[in-house]
Amino acid sequence: MKKVYFVLTFLAVLLLVPTCKKNNPEQEKIDVQFEVPAQMTIDDGASEISFRVQFAKPPVSGDQIVLGSGTAEYACPVTSVSDTRFSASISGVWSKGFGPGTYTVSHQRGATKTRKGTMDVIVKYAGDEEVEPASGSTVYGRVSCEGTGLAGVVVSDGVEVVKTDSKGVYQMKSKKLNGYVFVSTPSGYEPLVSGILPKFHAQLKANASTPERVDFQLKKVEGQDNHRMLLLGDIHLAKRTDDQKQFADFVKDVNGTIAGTSGKVYALTLGDMTWDLYWIVNNYSFKEYLADATGIKGVMLYHTIGNHDHSMYYMGDFDTVKEYKELIGPTYYSFNIGKVHYVVLDDVECTNSTPAKDDKGNACYERTYSGHVVTDELAWLRKDLASVPNGTPLVVTMHIPLYNNGGKYSLKEASTLASILKPYPEVHLYTAHTHTVYNTDQLGTDHLYEHNAGSICGTWWWSGKETPGVHIGQDGSPGGYTILDITGTSFKWQYKATGAGVDYQFRTYDRNEIHLTKEKCVPNSNGTYVFDASRWATANSANEVYINVWNWDPSWTVEVSEGGTPLAVSRVLNEKDPLHLVAYTAKRINKNSKPTFNTNTNNHMFKVTASSATSTLDIKVTDRFGNVYKETMNRPKAFTTDQYKF
Repeated sequence: MKKVYFVLTFLAVLLLVPTCKKNNPEQEKIDVQFEVPAQMTIDDGASEISFRVQFAKPPVSGDQIVLGSGTAEYACPVTSVSDTRFSASISGVWSKGFGPGTYTVSHQRGATKTRKGTMDVIVKYAGDEEVEPASGSTVYGRVSCEGTGLAGVVVSDGVEVVKTDSKGVYQMKSKKLNGYVFVSTPSGYEPLVSGILPKFHAQLKANASTPERVDFQLKKVEGQDNHRMLLLGDIHLAKRTDDQKQFADFVKDVNGTIAGTSGKVYALTLGDMTWDLYWIVNNYSFKEYLADATGIKGVMLYHTIGNHDHSMYYMGDFDTVKEYKELIGPTYYSFNIGKVHYVVLDDVECTNSTPAKDDKGNACYERTYSGHVVTDELAWLRKDLASVPNGTPLVVTMHIPLYNNGGKYSLKEASTLASILKPYPEVHLYTAHTHTVYNTDQLGTDHLYEHNAGSICGTWWWSGKETPGVHIGQDGSPGGYTILDITGTSFKWQYKATGAGVDYQFRTYDRNEIHLTKEKCVPNSNGTYVFDASRWATANSANEVYINVWNWDPSWTVEVSEGGTPLAVSRVLNEKDPLHLVAYTAKRINKNSKPTFNTNTNNHMFKVTASSATSTLDIKVTDRFGNVYKETMNRPKAFTTDQYKF
């Protein structure tokens, strides 16, 4: 019996072997290896490009190299194959729209296509070889579009600001202090894109005294005068609190907004994309963030630096932005879209100096900083704006607010910055940092309107983890982003909650139903952390209704009627949002964990008093642009987290 069993088993194995081979995908048989350079310079109209073979595994005649950019793909037949190099014909792709840009590079044999990498294509046009450094110039080059030099384009190294001549050539006596040079993209043009990042800057590689050439290629675009800018505050990805999963929900939401936009659309972060505490501890920094952010489709993503985007592994202010400059871009810069001049500022001054250890015992520094646009940056800003006509509207972004939610300055040198911007008739300043939403309208005096524009992460992704479906900031504003629509020189904006429609602009609470006691909210607390529910800790039967209108400003109106009769509406200052108290703060205390991000007060809460506990209220909120948002509030309205999930 043992021998029969062995024979049967052996035959079974033999029968299985060919079946396994038959199921192997065809691509496993194709072993082609070659190097994809990060950048390739190609002469305009060239007939072929060349790649270096790796491990003596070249393609074969009949294969193709496919260059992909957006929805376009260019098939390039393989030619001149050897064990060390091979070429691919590009003579037929120029007439199909091939040009400078970032391309995926794939190998294709038959129906099997394998992606091998990504490369930036720089096209060398006739006349480029005539560009030479002027006397004393250490950084020089040409700004062009399809081979034609662009005159009057602003180029800067963060200190010096120069313009291109009639042939598109710029010359700069740079000390290369920041290690990069960037172009302030003119209206009607866009930079090339690498992944999701606009390629408007380049790293400098030579020493300070060696002349170094850096060219910029731009592409001509139409329809910029009417465009949409998405402002994305405080993303705070760190591979914790289910943040990557929740971020994927945001990506789905913002992709829907982008897809639903008919005109040109761009995006700009407002700082704190990452969290320096977890760069090494959780192995999550800018590379990992960019990998997650590439899920955002259809836009180029500009960036503002935040305090958590500065390294805690260096001292002072300059070296703490080393990784940011290498992987994201300049810490301050400008560009133009349509009739608007955009300025991105770094208003975080790091003062790290005290040695410390991170959570894995690595040497670091205590992270200290202040809100400050330093003197050198203000000097650059004056030079940048010298090329911008005074009638031009500005959009300025920085991470830490210029004003607090009471309308008082909160930055060092705040008055200096405001005075530099004042000559321009309309300046919209977008900031983040607070994870809250508030507006400070100083257009009538300083020509400046600051939008502290909320946060993508809400309470650092915690509320969405502790109470799935309730993604909320410390002031009760939902996690989300700002949509800025610009028509010529006219501005309109709305706050967009992640996962909700753009008509979701307020939340209502039936005060009769809210009684946040220790016994109800934190029954397992050992008393280490105090649950302070503020006014919500006591029972109330006065038939009051509270309305949190997070993007409110004095131009909004809040109207409430009961059976057709208007009720008096009053604004309540320094009030805590009860939903944040139960969705985050109570959840943490109930686990005897520190509620690091306690519920904050806000100044965008309103109150009315109904005639009974069961009356229905009609609530109408109108923003400054005439958009109307309504709710028919059937009372009593239960106060549970399930009531507010979406």
